[in-house]
Amino acid sequence: MRDLSMLKERDRLRTALLSSIGHDLRTPLTVIAAAVEALKAEIPRSETLPILKSETQRLRRFLDDLLDMARIDAGALHLAPEATDLTDAVASAVHDLRGTLDSDAVDLAVPPTLPLVRADPRLLHHILVNLLANAAQHGGGQIRIEAVRRQGGLTLSVLDRGPGLPEDRVATIFDTFVRGDGHDRTGGSGLGLAIVKGFADAMHVRVYAGNRADGGAAFTLDFDEAHIVKPGAVEAADADQA
Repeated sequence: MRDLSMLKERDRLRTALLSSIGHDLRTPLTVIAAAVEALKAEIPRSETLPILKSETQRLRRFLDDLLDMARIDAGALHLAPEATDLTDAVASAVHDLRGTLDSDAVDLAVPPTLPLVRADPRLLHHILVNLLANAAQHGGGQIRIEAVRRQGGLTLSVLDRGPGLPEDRVATIFDTFVRGDGHDRTGGSGLGLAIVKGFADAMHVRVYAGNRADGGAAFTLDFDEAHIVKPGAVEAADADQA
């Protein structure tokens, strides 16, 4: 019982620390971002400003991860699920990472004919941004985003061409503050993939990691049939609201 009490207190303090750091950093980061935009207007040909802007965006994603992790730990996530087009969701995530991703190195294989899925658009966006940023940082080479309708559901995968995940870390890769060893998953805060797992769990979407048979890592979201929006369901919901 003492050990359990200590664990609960540790988790409470960690959540409070994450929340405090996140909120304290938000204001100066907003000021920095505004200053970068002002300098861009004054020095349009600067070669340094695009790097500064990219790193500021990366710091903002890290800040968002801190605040999201605090919300997950505190059980304060509020879901707003709705019928979501995965083609649009993926395109939005890629757009938000345009300063990080090489557009020529992203292979989109998300057919527009896929059914809509019931998900929280904001949480799904954070999941995709973190998976894509992870693949860009650690994977190397081309990134493939692939969605496949299967019997009993639908899968959406982010695939990279890096050396892959260490076999002894596949089961724990989504744990908080865990980073993979070797050349594939070094660096970073260890928060991004924990955010992915926390948000996916909140939406009751299974997420798992593995290695591709031909090299590279694969991170997959598995939407079961309960998440698939049936044809006509959206129109019926709109008619009810009207």
